[in-house]
Amino acid sequence: MHVEPPSHAPTNLKELGVHYLMIVLGILTALGLEGGFEALHHRRLARHTVEQVETELQANLTEVRTSLAQNRAGLNELMSLYGDVKKLAEHGEVKPGVLKELLNAKLRIGIVTPGLRRDAWDTAVADQALVHLPHDELRRLSEAYTGQREAQQAIQTSFGAIGSFSRLTDAMVDAEFGRGDPVDLLKALQSYRLTLVAIVGVEQDLEKQLAGSLGHAGAAPAAAPASAAAPH
Repeated sequence: MHVEPPSHAPTNLKELGVHYLMIVLGILTALGLEGGFEALHHRRLARHTVEQVETELQANLTEVRTSLAQNRAGLNELMSLYGDVKKLAEHGEVKPGVLKELLNAKLRIGIVTPGLRRDAWDTAVADQALVHLPHDELRRLSEAYTGQREAQQAIQTSFGAIGSFSRLTDAMVDAEFGRGDPVDLLKALQSYRLTLVAIVGVEQDLEKQLAGSLGHAGAAPAAAPASAAAPH
């Protein structure tokens, strides 16, 4: 800021007051302009941050929907296989090799989990851009990433709590050597189903969370809920 000094010393109180007022107004004007430019910069930074974070969350939502659709399809296939094995169990003794052929034809082991990125959020935290966001915006976006973290933890818990893969592997090895028992296979399939149903439920909840945080931009198309009922 530059303040032009008076061309001569004030000769009375009126001139002194005028010069003083000019200096004060000059300082206040400069501070006001500086504050205005800084506020404009902060608004642009906040808008850019929201755009980057929402783009990342939208990509994560797409990942969740893709994963959810694949897991729902896998669950439907699993239920079809369960029904076939149950029919064999109800008919009593099963010929050697029948279970092996059935598993080879219809069993698809694989649970899909979404890749959830948080690079944009971590960058915003690192450069302190989040402090310039309105409270409601900050809370909306923060809840989305909290939901992601909790979903990932729940998925890991689902994998470790039931132990479905080891039971299913044992049943598959027995079937491979013609020693498979359909009831044991049903137990293994049921355990695997419970794991898959739990993960589908987590992904459904996360889809709602992300779509809600994104508002209309994340509105989800109607999707048939995954069957969680016990097989019969």
